[in-house]
Amino acid sequence: RKEGDPFTFYHYMIDLTGGPCIYKRISGCGSGTEYMAVTPWGDLYPCHQFVGEDGFKLGDVWKGVENTACQEDFMACNVYAREECRNCWARLYCSGGCAANAYHATGSVRGVYEAGCKLFRKRMECAIMAEIDRQFSEK
Repeated sequence: RKEGDPFTFYHYMIDLTGGPCIYKRISGCGSGTEYMAVTPWGDLYPCHQFVGEDGFKLGDVWKGVENTACQEDFMACNVYAREECRNCWARLYCSGGCAANAYHATGSVRGVYEAGCKLFRKRMECAIMAEIDRQFSEK
């Protein structure tokens, strides 16, 4: 920006005036509930990171969702369902994080991927600093 050639880095964009969409930030990423991954064979999975994982096939495009227990587990992946998230200052920006990362780190989609949390909080700190700097430098 100082050289007159600004660039945008998605992970550091933050709206300090309007904030994130509250529904999305409370309900989580939407995997398995608002969107699904569809394989070339028509199988439905909560997201692309669960394709082929035992127990995560939700159904198929012909019969629809049949594994409702798995889908309900994803519905419960939010910041209020995770004890570790309840007092985190960044909870309404991360929405509880990625269910796939939680699963691969802890064995449960309701788990908490600690390394991801630390990285996200640091990224948010940097994003807030960058946005405040941008706002002050425009004045």
